[in-house]
Amino acid sequence: MNDSILIFDGDCMFCNRMAYFLAKADKKDYFKFVSSISEKGKQIIEENNLQEMVDKTVIVRVEEKFYFKSQAVYHFLKISKTFPIFRFLIWIFPTFLTDFFYDIIARNRKEIIKSKCPVPKPEIRRKFL
Repeated sequence: MNDSILIFDGDCMFCNRMAYFLAKADKKDYFKFVSSISEKGKQIIEENNLQEMVDKTVIVRVEEKFYFKSQAVYHFLKISKTFPIFRFLIWIFPTFLTDFFYDIIARNRKEIIKSKCPVPKPEIRRKFL
């Protein structure tokens, strides 16, 4: 069983939509998606002392190792084999630079999308814990 997960800010419409978009893109079901405000999300955050990070970044766990910010995005793209051009761009630039751009989006994420999220189809919903 694959234990790779992506933890996203459940209070943020942008984050919810991105999680839905990435779940659809993850055709081989490499990842499960967990809202930070769900019981499972809270449990994972608490057990791994991630409280300080959860409001600042998407969190990706691959093989019991956690990744944050642009490295979380990179590892999601690498494992799921999606969006190779974005994966390449994150790979060629230094982490401090990709994290800088990640932080700009993260600071403004709640202003980017304010509308309601679509209800996921059952085949996508099963990817969410």
